[in-house]
Amino acid sequence: MPKSRGLRSGSLAATTTTLATMLLCCSALLVTESEGSSVRNLRKARDMSDGANPGPADHSSTLSCDRENNFFSSINVTVSSTGQGTERQRGSVCGGVCCDEETERQLQEKATKTFERLVKHHIRSQRSHWEQAANLYRDYLLQLTRQSENKTLILFSTVYSKMSPLSREPIRELYETIRLSLVASERSPPTGEDLAFVTSKFFRNLFPVAYHHAIHSDILHGSERGERTGSPAEAGNRDFHSDYKNCLVHTYTDLKPFGMVPQQLAGSLVSTVNAASVLLRALREGAEVLLKLEEVGVSAPSCRKALLRMNYCGSCKRYNHLHAKPCSGLCQNVMRGCLIEYVGALNKGWSTFTEAIVPLISNVRSTVDGIEAEIKSLDAKLSNAIMHAMEIGPQLEKQVEQACGKAALMPFELATDGSFGDAPQTLAGGIKWMLAPNNEMLQFEMTIDNNKDLFLQLSTTLCDNEDYHPTDEDCWTGSSLSDYTQQIVTEIGDRYNPEVRYNASATVSPHMQTLVDRLINLKTAVNKASLPITFRGDVDKMQSDMAEGSGDSSYASDDEEDGFMGSGSGDGVYSRAFDGISPEVATPTLSPPNFAKRISAHSCWSLLAVSAVVLALPLLLTSDRFSRH
Repeated sequence: MPKSRGLRSGSLAATTTTLATMLLCCSALLVTESEGSSVRNLRKARDMSDGANPGPADHSSTLSCDRENNFFSSINVTVSSTGQGTERQRGSVCGGVCCDEETERQLQEKATKTFERLVKHHIRSQRSHWEQAANLYRDYLLQLTRQSENKTLILFSTVYSKMSPLSREPIRELYETIRLSLVASERSPPTGEDLAFVTSKFFRNLFPVAYHHAIHSDILHGSERGERTGSPAEAGNRDFHSDYKNCLVHTYTDLKPFGMVPQQLAGSLVSTVNAASVLLRALREGAEVLLKLEEVGVSAPSCRKALLRMNYCGSCKRYNHLHAKPCSGLCQNVMRGCLIEYVGALNKGWSTFTEAIVPLISNVRSTVDGIEAEIKSLDAKLSNAIMHAMEIGPQLEKQVEQACGKAALMPFELATDGSFGDAPQTLAGGIKWMLAPNNEMLQFEMTIDNNKDLFLQLSTTLCDNEDYHPTDEDCWTGSSLSDYTQQIVTEIGDRYNPEVRYNASATVSPHMQTLVDRLINLKTAVNKASLPITFRGDVDKMQSDMAEGSGDSSYASDDEEDGFMGSGSGDGVYSRAFDGISPEVATPTLSPPNFAKRISAHSCWSLLAVSAVVLALPLLLTSDRFSRH
């Protein structure tokens, strides 16, 4: 019996200790809450002129708004002092004694224009990255082709000197076609057939020249089928008859004098040039989409009123604007709610488009089969074609004689060609390739990767300055100076944004829809150009997709899933359009609880009461048992 009583006494002591600890913690919370309230009251008194409290509890006939008027005047807002500071002159949005309807209208316009200016500044900053990358890489590739062209001309003038005069113009035509394909305009995109045709034409026209000066044995040995024609130099000044050259051109396909080099070169050249062209056009059009986005403005009343509440309603209620700064969470909710007009359905398309750009840049700039490596190796590939023809020279001569008969030579006046006055100059030490913009392109890739969501990062950037409070404690909540406890949305256009009402019935504007369709076509072309060379397929289709084409019907369904301008399913207060009497800012009924909320004083008093009851029960039971014994 004593042992049992001892156990009960120990249990009672443990219970008492636990409850006492709970009481101490709750008391500490009450003290903290009381001190916090005192601090907030002191700050409120500091921020209010003459220590007056605005709001329904204020029954003074007239309040001074001199400080607020000076602030409004500094931002070019005209305030009428007639009736200012009285109940009957309060505006409908802020409800402050220092702002009537006209003052609120001006302040709302001011807040809206400031927001639009900040957003457009961000858009211009992003657009400049795209434009600089497009111009920089375009100029680099064009200069690279000029260096490669000069290198090829030097090769022919030194190694194949007899072929150089007649091959100079075909070489220039080939390189000029490459340059035109790279910088093709939006209205006349390259088809790939142009470059493939010019490449094939180059080798076809090169065949008579190469056969004459590098393959035909009579020319090489200075004789014409056993007949002495003089010195080799005199033989070199003679050319095939035009009919014989036409025969060589027409039998080129069957003879294949250069082996598979022309086909391989045409395939790799067309593929790499078209992929680079797609990249350059995607960079240009990405910048143009951002330029068109600057034309969008804020028109939604819920957004304009939210901007007014966040930026100026504190001053309308006589709070010092230098101290009553908007809460960080309030700023992010308002910014993300208002940015929906700039982004809308465009945000998803922009994100997928920029994600597709990065692998395309890697493929185009590949050191193995990219455009830069292709251009730099053109002279070697052309030389390989001629070397192949020379290797099979004896066999080729027999085939030519069977197809075209005996070669007929005639005098040829070199001066009549007209292309010898501007022969390439051989550079000392050979060609030194210009430096590639590796750092600049890498920096661009990092920039677009950090801005895939276009404006989501902007909402955080705009709120991260001295005009806004860094936390959600003791700051302007849009209605009072306290703690901001609303849910902070993480997406632009979130239907549960507590500050900016989501309009489920809104439709995408024609201007925005045009930009969305353009991004869809761009992404399709970029994805095709990013495929390996052997799988790129129809280059004509790849290029035409960028200039025209219909939108993807499956794309719109993704918007509904993400909450962008979709029709919705019909659940909750946000499933239908609000009527005229609905509040401008609706509190979502389905939002998850905010765990950042602190324990209130009411909760602590309830905990004290329950603890007291629990503590009293064991004491009463113990007292009753002792009385029985």
